[in-house]
Amino acid sequence: MRYQYIPYIWLLIASSVITLSLGLYVFAKCRNAKGAVNFILCMIILTLWSSSNTLEMSGADLPTKLFWANMQYFSYCYLPVALIGLSMEFTGFDRWVKNKKVLWLAVLPTVIIVLVWTDGLQGLIRTNIHLNYNGLFPVIAKDYGPVFYIHALYSHALNLIACVLLIKATFFKNSIYKKQTLSLLLGLSLIIFPNILYVSGLNPGFDITPVCFGPAGIIVTWGIFRFGLFYVIPVAWATVVRNMDAGVIVLDTQDTVLDINPAFEKIIGRTASAVSAKFVSEACADIPALIQVCTGRTSAHTEFAVGAKVYEAFLSPITDKKGSFIGKTAVVYEITEKKRRQQEMLQQQWQLAVNEERERTARDLHDNLGQILGFINLQAQGIRQELKNAGIETVSDRLDKLVDVTQSAHAELRAYIRGIRDPEYMEIDFIKALKKDTSDFYVQTGLHINLDIPYGFTGGEIEPHVRIHILSIIKEALNNIAKHAEAKNVSISLSLTPEQLYVAVEDDGKGFDLALSRSTEKARFGLTIMRERAAEIGAKLNIESKKGKGSRITLSVPAEHVAEKNETDAG
Repeated sequence: MRYQYIPYIWLLIASSVITLSLGLYVFAKCRNAKGAVNFILCMIILTLWSSSNTLEMSGADLPTKLFWANMQYFSYCYLPVALIGLSMEFTGFDRWVKNKKVLWLAVLPTVIIVLVWTDGLQGLIRTNIHLNYNGLFPVIAKDYGPVFYIHALYSHALNLIACVLLIKATFFKNSIYKKQTLSLLLGLSLIIFPNILYVSGLNPGFDITPVCFGPAGIIVTWGIFRFGLFYVIPVAWATVVRNMDAGVIVLDTQDTVLDINPAFEKIIGRTASAVSAKFVSEACADIPALIQVCTGRTSAHTEFAVGAKVYEAFLSPITDKKGSFIGKTAVVYEITEKKRRQQEMLQQQWQLAVNEERERTARDLHDNLGQILGFINLQAQGIRQELKNAGIETVSDRLDKLVDVTQSAHAELRAYIRGIRDPEYMEIDFIKALKKDTSDFYVQTGLHINLDIPYGFTGGEIEPHVRIHILSIIKEALNNIAKHAEAKNVSISLSLTPEQLYVAVEDDGKGFDLALSRSTEKARFGLTIMRERAAEIGAKLNIESKKGKGSRITLSVPAEHVAEKNETDAG
């Protein structure tokens, strides 16, 4: 190979130095950042192009120039593939790069390279190759073969797609990479358009594209240092966020995962590299509640469980200085211990409320009904003794029965007061209390109650004082069924939605006329107590009944009285 010195090569050498330096810098400083690998690959290809063009221009004979011209075809063919891969990483199509589908674009360029190096046998790329001495220095002159035009159209189609992606991301879409894509677009333009001029024959006779690598590299360097091309996520992420106990995920506007910290990796059981560039619905496929909150665009909060651990997630949108939505981040905290303590506190509140209710009931019964029964008992015994002394036996026998009934009622009342003040009874939770009432109903009437309780529902979600009123309303409804309904089937159903707790008590008994019941003092008294209890907790009580068609009592309790919903079952 023979070479000669020409001043033009210094421009090419400068381009080579700039592109090589950029590639080495990114490799040393941020090779693991988003887009860094494709950028380094582009710099290597550009360095090969400009250095091979330097040796071609300084070649003194046709074989030397032809060899280095063939070497440049590696850059001609593979640079568009690397550029479109780099553009995809910053415009929302990075999953194509992650799953390596973009490599299929390199099949045709590989075929072209093989044809270039065997061109002397078939002439499909170039024909009539010779040196042209009409310029400042000799250059290769040739005629293009049919396959060359296929190569040119394919390469520039890829370049055009890359430009369209960057233009769309820069001017027509809110993105956290807006300024970064602008610097890439400007640098790419300085590579594509001079090459189009060369292929179309509008340039001075030789390819000036490699000379433009220097200015293109300077523009991209400006993008690196001015806008943090490879530091979209700040450096503080590595020192603060990655050491946080809370899990953090960063998403773009298309719900694609940009990054997660180690704590979030543990929550979802997958590494950052495995979920990067994937949709959040795929990355968190096993946690529907987390997907739901992460796919929103406004601040949101949810709770979910993974195994035995409970978490809460907070979503926050990311906006630019103009307030435009450009991404979002979710922070996930483990609250297992908090939930345990919360349940303990609710249980304590429940026990306190039950205690207060039962103490009040026992006191009222003792002070009122108990004393009345005691007074009747004493008076009846006194009258009976006086009648016996007077020899009136007939009335005395009837008073004996009255005394017996009064004593029995008094004994039952005292036993009931002792029972409701029993600490063991106060310890039972909502579901246990409900089941005890249904069991007592069965013993009293022989009717088994069909109890429908949602899976996982414990009643611990309901505020303690609300539980007491609900149980009292249900018990009153069962008492009415036992005394008046003559039913064969009874059912109690509960359901919990984000809006309300819904309770229904139904029977297939003889029913009653609602209008007539309002005029009956005894019936009105029982229904009034139920309505008063419902009003105390802000609930809505509805009674439906028709003669011969049974009765249905429904209670709708607002969600504000349900302290913690069953969101922990979502995971």
